[in-house]
Amino acid sequence: MDNNFSPSRPNRKQIPLICRLLSLRLRRRLKATRWHISENRSNQLKLFLYHFRNGDSYAAGRLGIEIFDLRDCPPSGFFYAGRAGRKDGIVFHDEHWIAKYPRTTRDLTGKHLPLHTSSPISEYLGSHIYHLLGIPVHETVLGYREGKIVCACKDFTWPNKRLFEFKMLKNSLSDDEEGFSSAPSDGESIYLPDVLSAIELSPVLRSIPGVRERFWGMFVIDAFIKNPDRNNGNWGVLYSPDGTYELAPVYDNGSSLFSKRSASLATRRLDSPDELEQDAFGTNVSCYRLPSINNPKGIPIHPFSYMESTHNPDLDAAVVRFAERVDLAAIDELIDSIPEEAYGIILMPDPVRTSHKTLLRKRYEEGILPVYRRITTG
Repeated sequence: MDNNFSPSRPNRKQIPLICRLLSLRLRRRLKATRWHISENRSNQLKLFLYHFRNGDSYAAGRLGIEIFDLRDCPPSGFFYAGRAGRKDGIVFHDEHWIAKYPRTTRDLTGKHLPLHTSSPISEYLGSHIYHLLGIPVHETVLGYREGKIVCACKDFTWPNKRLFEFKMLKNSLSDDEEGFSSAPSDGESIYLPDVLSAIELSPVLRSIPGVRERFWGMFVIDAFIKNPDRNNGNWGVLYSPDGTYELAPVYDNGSSLFSKRSASLATRRLDSPDELEQDAFGTNVSCYRLPSINNPKGIPIHPFSYMESTHNPDLDAAVVRFAERVDLAAIDELIDSIPEEAYGIILMPDPVRTSHKTLLRKRYEEGILPVYRRITTG
């Protein structure tokens, strides 16, 4: 888990692999920018190839993503649900994509709110962090459309698959099932024991390998990127015309990384150790809750405290996978890839950039690593 990236020239064994994966155009870019690959930096190569496949560009050995001009993309005729802002079905590169717009904050409560959320940037960064950690995730690019910076997400159901959200599968359970804190058929219930029981009881979920691993992997990564919105509608399975099911890629990461925070507030909180601690851990609350006799809404779960105190081998395994895959240098490079401004719109001021890096590193070093050491050293 050495996070110090030391550039070196690719060895002879790496060159054929790179050449097979890159087009002639990309190889010319590679030569022009003198980008070097470290033998032990698979995440750097993964991030490099992922962005090139999506049309992004590198400059001077550093990732610089392209903000795509989506103004002329025709409507796809598809419509999408959600409460986090406007969604627009478009055709991009002859495929169906979803353009996600920043939500206005005029109907939100709180102080020091910006005019719009930064949810498109959060969606993009959160999704690419999942990708760097080896978790299947929807494809995303940033673009400009109707005067706003949007996050375009490839529609992974197109052309012939259907998404069934977890809440739909839970809703199919019989209310005669025992051991639930609320009605088993209540698809919206976010009591953690009910969610885990539904995963065990659903015939569809039992037929798909890796469901528990995916659930706990999302639990850990969502804590790392501070995504409190992994509710029962924000993960699910894909149904194919041949009657088979598979896990859908991770989607809906737009609430991560303090998407409603202004640059001035980020600056002020960075200067306070107490507020920095609060941002890293105190306000980091999972969408799931533990049932309580005295509180009908349940007990909030603070994920890092929960990881430290609970006994669950599935969660422990997810922590170990995360700790052994994470590359903070690659994540820093990803955050640095976001330009400060595009099309006259501020995307990421330096205080916000610094805040993201600082809080992610703090959660890793003070939240994940102690749990990892406890698990692996006994």
